[in-house]
Amino acid sequence: MTASASTAVSWNDVGLNARTAIALGNFDGVHSGHRRILEHLKARAAQDGLRPVALTFEPHPRQFLFPEARTSLLTAPREKSALIEALGVTVVTLAFDASLASLSAEAFATDVLMQRLGGRHFFLGDDHRFGKGARGDATLLRALGGPACVTTVPAAVDAGELVSSSGIRHHLKEGRLERANHLLGRPYALHGTVVTGAARGRRLGFPTANLRPEDPRKMLPFGVFGGFVRFPDVPEAPPHPAVTNLGLRPTFHEAPPEPSVEIHLLDWDGDLYDRPLTFEFHRFIRSERKFDGLDALKAQIAEDVGGWKEMAGS
Repeated sequence: MTASASTAVSWNDVGLNARTAIALGNFDGVHSGHRRILEHLKARAAQDGLRPVALTFEPHPRQFLFPEARTSLLTAPREKSALIEALGVTVVTLAFDASLASLSAEAFATDVLMQRLGGRHFFLGDDHRFGKGARGDATLLRALGGPACVTTVPAAVDAGELVSSSGIRHHLKEGRLERANHLLGRPYALHGTVVTGAARGRRLGFPTANLRPEDPRKMLPFGVFGGFVRFPDVPEAPPHPAVTNLGLRPTFHEAPPEPSVEIHLLDWDGDLYDRPLTFEFHRFIRSERKFDGLDALKAQIAEDVGGWKEMAGS
């Protein structure tokens, strides 16, 4: 069976009828550091007549090994695969399950990487490990495939900061959207489907589209943000300015509080229910907070919307 991009396939079934150069990693976020690795991968693959492949896993190995730990994704599997493939790199997603977790590093390297995926050259970070007990590394690959079969890529550094998925998550959580977007190399985005909500926004004079994220593991940075909406079902449509509130709606005293994504499209008139929608985060406006009453909340929303409308030039 040939692996598809975002659909996870068992290592027992994976196969590529090609000689390949493989980058190993989870690639969550496909950030600027990841893209640096993938550009090196493409160059080496072109030089050696190999097919460039990014090998990733679903779920993230930490999620499988430590299911009690909450996982927040910068990119859902489909989103991640689309971003990597747009760079001209084939994506192979292996199902990380008990069978793969129990595979020795030697077996993973020889059976999966070299035989099933045709790996001839490998790209991985200095600290990347694989196989049962995390025993596999660049040294093992060189022992099995020859000293010239591995390129280790140091972590990218930007303004003294290591470019990492965990660092970007922290910036998003703390409201440092500009820094997060810079490290990502693009605006952070949330993809989902519009569902029926409580219609509170409409009663306040600011109707909202309530977005259900396509993957519940996707990170939701709480706060109010200015950005743009894109419609995947009409890809030629220009991005539409919008203001989004992500959070627990503390003014409404809901129990138990459930996170929500409420998107107000500026000067929009139309039905959005059941439509796919993408919100791109461009500016952090303010943190979510509790207001003394609906009038105070309405006044603040008007200020939020007016400020972003002026900045977005709509």
